[in-house]
Amino acid sequence: MTLTGPGSMTHAVTRSLLVGLALIWLVGVLGSAIVLKRLVDDRSDDELRESAVGLMSLLEYTDDLLLTAAVLGERPERSGSATGHERLHYQVRDADGRVLLSSRNADEAMLEAPLQDGFSEVGDWRVVTVVDPQRKRFLQVADPLAERRNAVITALAWLMLPLAALLTFATWIVYRASRALGRQVEQTASALARQDPQALGLIPLDGLVTEMRPAVEATNQLLARLAAALEAERSFTYNSAHELRTPIAAAMAQGQLLAARAEGTALQAQAQVLVGALSRLARLAERLLALARAEGAQPLAEQWVDLAAVVRLTVAEFEDDRRLAGRRLTGEAAPARVRSDLDAVGLALRNLVENAIVHGAGGTSIRVACGTTGEGAMLGVIDDGSGVASAEVATLVRRFARGTGAAGAGAGLGLSIVDSLARRMGATLVLKSPATGASRGFEARLLWATPAA
Repeated sequence: MTLTGPGSMTHAVTRSLLVGLALIWLVGVLGSAIVLKRLVDDRSDDELRESAVGLMSLLEYTDDLLLTAAVLGERPERSGSATGHERLHYQVRDADGRVLLSSRNADEAMLEAPLQDGFSEVGDWRVVTVVDPQRKRFLQVADPLAERRNAVITALAWLMLPLAALLTFATWIVYRASRALGRQVEQTASALARQDPQALGLIPLDGLVTEMRPAVEATNQLLARLAAALEAERSFTYNSAHELRTPIAAAMAQGQLLAARAEGTALQAQAQVLVGALSRLARLAERLLALARAEGAQPLAEQWVDLAAVVRLTVAEFEDDRRLAGRRLTGEAAPARVRSDLDAVGLALRNLVENAIVHGAGGTSIRVACGTTGEGAMLGVIDDGSGVASAEVATLVRRFARGTGAAGAGAGLGLSIVDSLARRMGATLVLKSPATGASRGFEARLLWATPAA
C-alpha cells in the first residue's frame, strides 16, 4: 500500500505547501522589485541632482561664451571628443528654450523637457532641471532609464538566487515532513490490514504521532463496538443452535420410534417424512454451529497440516453415508502440507463433501483430492453431477444461497462456511461449474498461495 500517488495525502499536502511557498516567494520577489526600484530611483535622482548642482556652479565661468552664442544664434558644444557611451547628457537653455550649451552626445528628446525646476521623464531619459534665476538659464541633466532598469534587474537576479535555493530546501523539508506523516498513516493502515476480520482487535498506539492518536482512538472505539455487536450475533447463533441440538435429538428418537412402530401401517409414510424433516433440522443446527465457529472471534491455530491425512480421514468418514445413493466417493491424496488450523481445514473439507453429496445428485462419483500446483497447495472436491448455471457460481458463497439447478435439500450454508474459513486461513475458495476438463459437474477448491512444505 502506498500513499505517494497523485491522489495521496502526501501528494496533496506537499503540493499545497509548495504552492503556498511559491506564492509567498513570488510576492516577496515582486515586493523586493518594487522596493529596489524605488531605492534605485531615489539614489539615482539624488546623484543626478548633485551632478546638476555641481555643473551649475561651473557655468559662472562661461558667461562670455554663452553671451556670444546667444548673439550669434549658434549652439556651442563642449570642446574635446565625446564617446557615445557617456552616461550623463546635459544642456543649457535660456528662457525661450534655445540651447546655449550642450554635451556632444545630448539627445534631441531632451528639448521636450519642461523649463521648470524638478524631475521629468522624456522618452528613455530621466531629466532634472536646475534654474539659475539671476541669469535666467536652465541646466538640464539627463540620465538613461535603461541603466536604472538594468540595475534593478541585476539586483533582483542576485536576490532571487538565494531565494530559489531556499525554496528548493523548503521543498525538500516539506516533502520529508509529509512523507513522515504518510508513513504514520501507512503504519496505521497496515495495522488495520493485519486485523482478523472475524476477530476485531484494537490498533496499537505505540509509535504514533500525537496528531494521529485521536483518529486511531476513535477507530478503536468503533472497532470495539463492532466487535461487541458481532460477538453478540455469533453468540446468539451458537447458543441457539447448541440449545436446539438436545430437543432435536429427542424429537428424532421419538420420530424413529414412531416410524418403527408404524411399519406396515398407513402412518408409515408420514412417520418417514417426519424423520426426514427432523434429520434436515439436525443438519441445519450442525451447520449453524459450524458457521458460528467459522466466523468466531477465537484465533485459528497455525501449524503444519498434512492435507493428505485430512483427505483420507474425511473420505473414511463419509464412504458409508447413505446419502451417496450408489455414487463412489474416492480420495486422491498427493503429499501436501500447509500452515493452517487442522480443525478448520477438516471442517471446511467436510462441508465441501456434504455439499457434493447433497447437490451432486445425478452423477456417479465424488472425488476428494489434494496436492501441489504452480500456485501452491490445493484441497478440493469434484463431482460429476448436474452442476449449476455458470452465472450463479459467484453467488453460492452467500448465506442460504442455492443454485437453481442444484439438487438436494441443503440449507445453503455449506459454501458460506467454507468461504469464511478460507479467508481466516489465508486460503482462496475457487468454484467452477462445469468442473475443469468436463462438460458437467461442480468443482470446489481451496488454494493456499504459500508453497507447501
